[in-house]
Amino acid sequence: MAALEVEFQYRLKSWPQSPLPLSTLYFGGGTPSLFSPSFYARVIDMLAQRLGFCPDPEVTLEANPADISRGKIAGYRVAGINRISLGVQTFTPEGLQLLGRRHDGLMVEKAIDLIRRGGIENLSLDLIYAWPGQSLNALTRDLQKLALLAPEHVSAYSLSLEPGTRLAQAVVAGDLQAVSGDDQAEMMQLVETGLKDAGLYRYEISNFARNRHLQAQHNLAYWQLYDYLGLGAGACGGWRCRKDPQHWAERYSNMPDPFAYMQRLGPVNTSQSVGGKTLESRPELWFEQEIIDLKTSFIESLMMGLRLRQGVGLAGLRDEYGAQIVDVMILRAQKVRVDGLLDWDESNLWITDKGMFLSDEILNNLI
Repeated sequence: MAALEVEFQYRLKSWPQSPLPLSTLYFGGGTPSLFSPSFYARVIDMLAQRLGFCPDPEVTLEANPADISRGKIAGYRVAGINRISLGVQTFTPEGLQLLGRRHDGLMVEKAIDLIRRGGIENLSLDLIYAWPGQSLNALTRDLQKLALLAPEHVSAYSLSLEPGTRLAQAVVAGDLQAVSGDDQAEMMQLVETGLKDAGLYRYEISNFARNRHLQAQHNLAYWQLYDYLGLGAGACGGWRCRKDPQHWAERYSNMPDPFAYMQRLGPVNTSQSVGGKTLESRPELWFEQEIIDLKTSFIESLMMGLRLRQGVGLAGLRDEYGAQIVDVMILRAQKVRVDGLLDWDESNLWITDKGMFLSDEILNNLI
């Protein structure tokens, strides 16, 4: 908490314009539910005093089913948390073991019951599919179970086997069988159909909600490249400063190790020194900063905005980046449109159902 307070003071001083009241707040990364409600009450109070909140802000906490208790939920709600993102992943015992999860299906049901009884009405569940060895039947059972739990929101991700991880090494060694590309595509379609039958509609490639009001407002801010403030070990933040075409936006990322983060920031404040230098004069001691040019920012706007079912607004792109770069992109998009992967009207540019899982290839054609 002491390190967070130090960083917060630094960010307020270095933010390029007067910060606005917060419309969303998200506690994520690792397992935030290991922290006590009093910790979050202090963080929210710190933000409220210095920045303030918009009316009815969305305040989300990521949680592990194994950490949920009646007392914690009551404390979270009093602190101001009104949305829980619960890491379910799968209900299949072998899948949970494979993914290294500490809970089982019964823990999930108990956790959701406690969340509902505790008065938190906005619940998102995370689902991971296409893990090694998963069958279509097993995924169908997961979707049926998910439907019975009636969440307001679901994030469903196809497992990505990152090189060097335990699962990836097991697949390379032949100890586990990865899901084939054809089966992954079939699973993606199965997820959309199953969640639609449960009353959850895709609004982003991997996200589904009961209605527009229940879409993840915090994540929408990322996908639409809004300015955002990140605090903590491994946190990122960014803003569009529009100084010139070579310096259109800035982004930072904090050191990922929480112990190193606390060591650098916890014992000091912004007027004291670390290694003989103040935090202001030696920010590279604890975070990296990146300058984004106009073209890169434009590409990122397309890359993020096209994840959304509604696509990206053309008027907004023209206002932000100029008509010429947008018109050139539209000319390049003609081929993809002929292929039925992309479409647009006077207002928006969007990926079609056919192109939903080919976003990388589509983007390459646009830039």
